[in-house]
Amino acid sequence: MSRDAIAEGRIAGPETSALIVAAEWLSGIFIAPMSSQQVAQACARPGQDALRWIGAQLEASAAAEALCRTLEQDDSENLAVHLQRRYTALFEGIFRHRAVLPYESAWQEEDGSTLGGEPVVDMKAVLRALDLHVSTDCCEPPDHLAIELAALAAALRGGQNMIAADLARRLQDWVPAFTKALNRQDLDGFYAGAGKLLLALVREAPASPTANEFAAASVPEFVLEQREGESA
Repeated sequence: MSRDAIAEGRIAGPETSALIVAAEWLSGIFIAPMSSQQVAQACARPGQDALRWIGAQLEASAAAEALCRTLEQDDSENLAVHLQRRYTALFEGIFRHRAVLPYESAWQEEDGSTLGGEPVVDMKAVLRALDLHVSTDCCEPPDHLAIELAALAAALRGGQNMIAADLARRLQDWVPAFTKALNRQDLDGFYAGAGKLLLALVREAPASPTANEFAAASVPEFVLEQREGESA
């Protein structure tokens, strides 16, 4: 590839395929505590290679390398227990003043004191427009970070460019504050590292309609399902 072609690629940003893969990977990280099997897969060479590829595509290689180093610090069983505990402490609100709630509505006020309301209503409408609904296995409201990321992936994959742009703008509005708080509460931790990769994705996601380039990946089944008459 010529130097000019590389420069043009940087101006254009990552391909839609890379945005889809990154959004789905991050959706899987933030939807629930990672199982031992998920941690083992992430620790294995193919998992780390995929993570480094995502980082390179988003121009966030340093964040990806930091995540890989975290995955190499302990065996997968011990690491899974640690990450499950950190997930609970950070995202499930057990320690209110130390929680970093992964809901758009929690960041409508500076102190993160609100939940529900307009973002939930808006995201229900977005999912209906994509002909999707939250999986019956998922107890989270539709303004959960993982669900918004899964919806973004679905919109990009299906060529729903107006919806993808709207979702990108939504994420750009609240994810910076979320990741800033996450970095404070999980300094140098795995989830703070994932937050840096998330911030890179949100910055790269097209906030205006673009041509669809990819139609092969799938939305995580544990997050969204195709609608069959149920309401989102």
